[in-house]
Amino acid sequence: MSSGLHTQPISSLFFQRNDSTWFTWLGMAGVLINARGTILLIDPLLTTVKSGSQPMSESGYKLLIPTPIEAEAIPSVDLVMYTHADDDHFGRMTAKTLADRLGCSFLAPLPVARLLQEEGIGADHITIAKDFQTLYTGQTLIQITPALHNWQQENPWQRGDCCGYLVKTPDEVIWHPGDTRLIDELLTFKGVDVLFFDVAAVDSHLGPEGSTRLAKSCGAKSMIAYHYGTFDLPPGSFGSFDPDDARPFLNGVPARFLRPNPGEILAVSDVIPR
Repeated sequence: MSSGLHTQPISSLFFQRNDSTWFTWLGMAGVLINARGTILLIDPLLTTVKSGSQPMSESGYKLLIPTPIEAEAIPSVDLVMYTHADDDHFGRMTAKTLADRLGCSFLAPLPVARLLQEEGIGADHITIAKDFQTLYTGQTLIQITPALHNWQQENPWQRGDCCGYLVKTPDEVIWHPGDTRLIDELLTFKGVDVLFFDVAAVDSHLGPEGSTRLAKSCGAKSMIAYHYGTFDLPPGSFGSFDPDDARPFLNGVPARFLRPNPGEILAVSDVIPR
């Protein structure tokens, strides 16, 4: 099965200090941001393993597309952020590789922080993400946004065990809401330039309808489709939806709906109408 996506490899040039903000979708829920030299990762799954001749995600899913960059090839990262520990968002191998090679910092809800510590990552490198908390990394302000998602088998739908991230750079505001139902608190966030748009039309996700409502309420100028096209999954499952099925919900929404390829580098001028 083909996803119709064509991975664009990310070179070391992406990580250089610059005078603007660049970002790229990594496939599934992963995002890489360079905010004037501050390097941020959200939900990276960047380690490929082999099952025979078949490339697989470290989480065990058959890959439809290559990973745009492997964890061992990343030259620098300041902060790695996780929304929750579902295996399409959190990869132990990637986390350990980044920690061992780069000594970077991590931001994650408490259940994910515990998994990071199991991999030998010290508590001094981990900050616990708490709803509405803000912190600075370089010139970038990060605000933790709440989420409601049933990712844990025991005690699902807990508040505080998953989250999203509002990333305010000197150039734009990027929002990755993570996996969540549409909850009232999310409708209070405004002034977003780029919204990562969850196309997974399942009960525990925003889906096209919830993502559209979020785009309207936050004032998004551009929407980046995510949570699709990366793993070989059965139809109707969390990562198997066609983003174009969201278009009927977008009538009257002024924001641009974009479907970049994994690894395709986007800048402010690319995604924000002037």
